[in-house]
Amino acid sequence: MDDVEEIGLLMKAAMRESERRINDVLRPLDLTASQAEVLDMLDRYGPMSLSELGSLMVAEGGHPSRLVDRMVQAGLVSRRSAADDRRRLTLEPTERGRVLSAQARTAKEAFRSWVSSQLDGFDLGPARAFFATFLAETEMGETVRQRRDKAKIERAHGPDTKA
Repeated sequence: MDDVEEIGLLMKAAMRESERRINDVLRPLDLTASQAEVLDMLDRYGPMSLSELGSLMVAEGGHPSRLVDRMVQAGLVSRRSAADDRRRLTLEPTERGRVLSAQARTAKEAFRSWVSSQLDGFDLGPARAFFATFLAETEMGETVRQRRDKAKIERAHGPDTKA
């Protein structure tokens, strides 16, 4: 196995382990990691179109329409006509979705604590640079950039600002 193959295998294994652990902490809430991500984005950044949501999600295909359809049917997300254009639909969490979003953020803290303990004392700068370089000029790299930019706006203006 050469270095490139091993790095690829390590990335895949880390992603699978992360997904398994996140799904484990979310299971008591009857949420998947993808559902929790949708709720978090809508709760954190306010109503948005399906296209806007898709641009912020790290998901297969980058378009979460089937996922959102199931969440609407489950009463976690609602669709409404946009105030500025009745032809455009916006998504927002229902009250139940907001409650589950907050519970999911709390549950995922167990995962974040585990990651922090695994990486205690490790300089994440080189790893961040590696992944940024690896994802440069890709759709997923752009998704990460958009999420990072939204998070910066949220930190600068507070969590109640819907940017």
